[in-house]
Amino acid sequence: MRLTASASGDTTFAPDYLRLGQSLDEIGRPQVVALTATATPEVRGDIAAVLALRDPFIITSGFRRPNLSLNISHTAKHKDKYGRLRAILAQQATGIVYCATRKRVDEVTEELNSWGISVIAYHGGMEDAQRAEVQEQFIQKKADVAVATNAFGMGIDRSDVRFVAHFDIPGSIEAYYQEAGRAGRDGEPAHCELFFNYADTRTQEFFIDGNNPSPELITSVFRTLAGNTDPEGVINLTIKDISELAGADNGMATSTAISHLVRSSYIQRYDVQGQRMKATRILRYPPEGEGLEFDLEALSEKERRDRAKLEAMVALCYSDDCRQGEILAYFGDADGTVCGNCDQCLAGGPTSSRPPENEAEALIAQKALSGIARMSRSESGRWRGRFGKGKIVQMLVGSRSQEVLAARLDELSTYGILREMGTAYLNTLLRELERSGLTCTVNGEYPLCTLTPRGAEVMRGSRDFSLRWPDPPGAPSKASSDSLFAETPPDRQLLDKLRALRVQLAKRNGVPVYVVFGNKTLEQMAAIQPTTTEQAMLLNGVGPTKAKKYLPDFLSVIGDFQNSAS
Repeated sequence: MRLTASASGDTTFAPDYLRLGQSLDEIGRPQVVALTATATPEVRGDIAAVLALRDPFIITSGFRRPNLSLNISHTAKHKDKYGRLRAILAQQATGIVYCATRKRVDEVTEELNSWGISVIAYHGGMEDAQRAEVQEQFIQKKADVAVATNAFGMGIDRSDVRFVAHFDIPGSIEAYYQEAGRAGRDGEPAHCELFFNYADTRTQEFFIDGNNPSPELITSVFRTLAGNTDPEGVINLTIKDISELAGADNGMATSTAISHLVRSSYIQRYDVQGQRMKATRILRYPPEGEGLEFDLEALSEKERRDRAKLEAMVALCYSDDCRQGEILAYFGDADGTVCGNCDQCLAGGPTSSRPPENEAEALIAQKALSGIARMSRSESGRWRGRFGKGKIVQMLVGSRSQEVLAARLDELSTYGILREMGTAYLNTLLRELERSGLTCTVNGEYPLCTLTPRGAEVMRGSRDFSLRWPDPPGAPSKASSDSLFAETPPDRQLLDKLRALRVQLAKRNGVPVYVVFGNKTLEQMAAIQPTTTEQAMLLNGVGPTKAKKYLPDFLSVIGDFQNSAS
């Protein structure tokens, strides 16, 4: 017998899912396949633990969507969002606009209608039949644009969706990437754009509060229900009534509290014939003098994860790195490469990652990863504590601060192992290790910086990796030479020649032009006109790998230009 289980995003969102492990025991532990669309390494571990899988074979098919151009626009006002939406619709006719609330769906739909756009609206406040009708209109291509809440998308089999726009920030990277992924399912290029305004996070915070009622509120809701039963033991109160009597200012939180009570078999909810409201019946009371029984740790952990997901989504919006690279790192699928197709890459691109130049450089990263592993566990395997990057850097450089000594970090075998690299280098290195998916920070009361499975493999030397390597201590500062470049304007004729060469090399190597050299680097070349590798290495964007692969051609063009001018 085969049981297929599906969990999307986070097991804490589906309490019934948590009972599947017990169900498997009851039916004799048949072969199991657990499937999920977008899950972080943490959630994949949860799935295996909840189902109590025995030596499971875990495989991920990859999260990369190279045909999607992921873009994030910072929009101060609603008119800015509508301006971006106009620009998208001028280029792409068919797509989905996701909104956080029903009210926003109605507002955006009305606006698009005034533009003459063929549009349908979809949200949870509509009747089932109406939702099915408008969804079918979109699938049958009777409307070009759907404006919807996140309930829209499951079962949408339309391959020609050319854009997905997020009018409001989603609550998690999982939600964002699933919704963005509904564009370009035919493999053709598609545009995805999120209109970001930090004020919009208040809506997601409201949802988090609503999905995570406190134990005190759950208890207050139960007391309200118990105190309002009729002679037949039935409670006929609306959610609004219960909220007011229980002192709740978030009706969503009241609904979630009721769901907890139903799952814990304290109450029963059932439909009332001829009415849209549900009635409630008390099934059991807690023992005299005792409170309701809940898994407080599970409630707290779910809220922590919900808030951490929103924080990660906000961090993505502020990041200046490759969008797809950041998302792949979040899902534990990072390989250090950039997509060349998002707003950050097309604007000039982040500094390219590269493999270590030699064994000595690789050993630096491995020592840092080993230090992180030792900080997570003591030599005996017991948990030492929870430490952020700052404490890890202090340990790696051999700090004698009271905090380091009090935590007995000076007893670790990795204490002072990278003393010669200095704190500035190591602070940057640890940031890049996380960006490349080799480490991750679990947020909470005390943040824990720890290794990912990929990072553990790199530490052991069993996996290749790439990083945006910091400049080693004592290297000439590229930033300090910026003033010199600013004082010397680029030669426009030489700059045109360098740009033409960049296009040729990009085509020859099958890479975006910025992977060869960015615009700023070419401008500095045309200003300073270096004639040696050493001189060129002072330019921003010229590292050892690019110097070896591309620089000789550029130095040759610069030399020919200088000879022709003399």
